[in-house]
Amino acid sequence: MIKFAAGLAAVMLSAVAAPAAQAQTYPTKPIELVCSTSPGSTAAQWCQLMAQVLAKPDVLGKPVNVVYKGAGSGNEAAVYVMSRPADGYTLLHASASFSGYMNLPTFSAKPDDFEFLVKVEKFVYGLAVRSDSKYQTFGELVTAAKLAPGSIGVAGNKIGSIHHKHILSAFTAAGATVNHIPYEGSGDAIRDLLGGHVPAGLGTIGQIMPHQEAGKLRTLVVLNETRSPKMPDVPTIQELGYVYPISHQWQGIFVKKGTPEDVKAKVRAAFQKVVDGPEYAEYLKNSPHVEKAFETDGAKLKKSFDEEREGYRTFMQQNGIL
Repeated sequence: MIKFAAGLAAVMLSAVAAPAAQAQTYPTKPIELVCSTSPGSTAAQWCQLMAQVLAKPDVLGKPVNVVYKGAGSGNEAAVYVMSRPADGYTLLHASASFSGYMNLPTFSAKPDDFEFLVKVEKFVYGLAVRSDSKYQTFGELVTAAKLAPGSIGVAGNKIGSIHHKHILSAFTAAGATVNHIPYEGSGDAIRDLLGGHVPAGLGTIGQIMPHQEAGKLRTLVVLNETRSPKMPDVPTIQELGYVYPISHQWQGIFVKKGTPEDVKAKVRAAFQKVVDGPEYAEYLKNSPHVEKAFETDGAKLKKSFDEEREGYRTFMQQNGIL
């Protein structure tokens, strides 16, 4: 009996000590960054940059592999992360769109299944048409939408995404109704806009700019409180007289609930190194749609996300998404 009790105690001690030992040595193997979008989007480019810098010897020092799970309005990515251990080796690319996704009946994970680890930045979006479009201004597009409610398609990201909210909010404020056409990522939406398959599309300023400079697209309005320095001639939605609370897209990281505290601390510290490093400085310089918004305080992040999620739920109910 004494030997059995001693053996049981050793097993229990080993089980308790294992997470602590893991945290002390983390990371010892490659890490997955699950990107909740499709390749080619600006969020996908962000995921690739984060993976590249996190893998540096003086940051995490292990390969960080980007895994794309863009289907199901965030659900595919969330389900995948939930299927993995809570050990810090599977990071979920999070965005403001999850405040909408987590209200959808198709989203199987619960908000409390994840912890908001770090917020890095926010994006600025514009609404664009092809350069040969008959719509020269946002006002002309609004007028056409009013004459034929729901007949004009506007390409954007997934149902429940912040892109979806951007589109509905802007046209609702203008008193018009359009048909939001969802894609797995904004890169796909801009691709179809360039191909002439949709009359208008939502994308980041940085995403639209190269095509505008090439004479293929024209930005009608910037969905921000101030004009973009890279597009000084394009008015903001508020300048056109449509004033409403603008919900900005942000990029950050969720981890599965139960991830050891020491591991989370190491990941937070790693992201601090990323945003303080030369690669991120160059990224900001070359990304006119990005504004740094770094935050690692878990309590603040949870409070802000819970408020966003509740506010988005009300918005979705008012606009027939739920």
